[in-house]
Amino acid sequence: MTQRALLVGINTDSDIEKSKDSLEELKMLSETAGAKNVFSVLKSIKKIDPAYYLSKGMLEDIKDKTVSENADIVIIDASLSPAQERNLSEYFDLNVIDRTRLILDIFAVNARTAESRYQVELAMMNYILPRLKGAGIMLSRTGAGIGTRGPGETKLETDRRKIRLKITHIKERLKLTEKTRTLHRSKRSRHGFLTAAIAGYTNSGKTTLMKSLTGKGEKGENKLFATLGTKTASIYDDERKKKVLISDTVGFIQNLPLFLVDSFKATLEETVQADLLIHVIDPLQNSVIDKSGEVIKILNDIGVKDKTILTVINKTDLIGEEHAEFLQNKFETITGGPVIAVSAKTGKNIDLLKEKIFDLLNMEQYNGK
Repeated sequence: MTQRALLVGINTDSDIEKSKDSLEELKMLSETAGAKNVFSVLKSIKKIDPAYYLSKGMLEDIKDKTVSENADIVIIDASLSPAQERNLSEYFDLNVIDRTRLILDIFAVNARTAESRYQVELAMMNYILPRLKGAGIMLSRTGAGIGTRGPGETKLETDRRKIRLKITHIKERLKLTEKTRTLHRSKRSRHGFLTAAIAGYTNSGKTTLMKSLTGKGEKGENKLFATLGTKTASIYDDERKKKVLISDTVGFIQNLPLFLVDSFKATLEETVQADLLIHVIDPLQNSVIDKSGEVIKILNDIGVKDKTILTVINKTDLIGEEHAEFLQNKFETITGGPVIAVSAKTGKNIDLLKEKIFDLLNMEQYNGK
């Protein structure tokens, strides 16, 4: 049964437009998780209540809306403390989850490989562990809805020691996969293979670009976090004498908690080790420049430094030549690096993109990088 979600956006500073954009993103996340959004509201908060996050007046207003809209779940666009989450659930007599839990839920659905499932389980346990104390109402709300997927509360031992032991076990398994990945990279290096990694905001068309470039990979989906695991395929130059391995990895998003990034470091390692980064941008997204900056920030956080970045403006079939040219000039000014506009869906400028990839990697080799 589809859950009816009531969404609460939060504005804690003067940047109201950024808060509105975050709420719109929360709507997409909620829909991706399978909910029906029945009502959304943006609340401006001057001081966060330590017990409920929201003020008493806001709580009363939202509770009235949960009743009138017959909501099944309340989703708060913030990171709630375990106590706040518990208190809100009791006050509304509904399951209440925050932005982080919603993202984890989507990760759990989209984890298809063994490695990505381990990564999601690790992130889920790190999220749940501090919530075990007095978690009664949260742990009792079981079922098939949002906030109960993945390894979930119902399947986890609620003993802290056992969970910590399992976290250690998962980390060891991930280290093994990381070693295997390192061996593969060493083998590629010995054979002289150059590598490029596709990075970008979630739903920017990375998977479609991967398929358009290499002819391999899954069909792109218009939803958030469709790709969690690393996928690698090859492209060749016109004479098929030179080969480049292209990797597609998990997408990024605003306010992505650091522990989630840490959980996916094994996957993101491909991005860190690549000879070239391909940063894919969706020109249709709100605040596209801010979102591209968020991607660069996360890349820097995971250790990408002094690496050549090729910025790719995707979906030009939906924006027209003039706007595509404007954005290309804009991002050339912002990044100071190479920028190319393509349509992964129609194939426009894909051959030009391949040429650019080989040109940049040849420069990297010439410069001894």
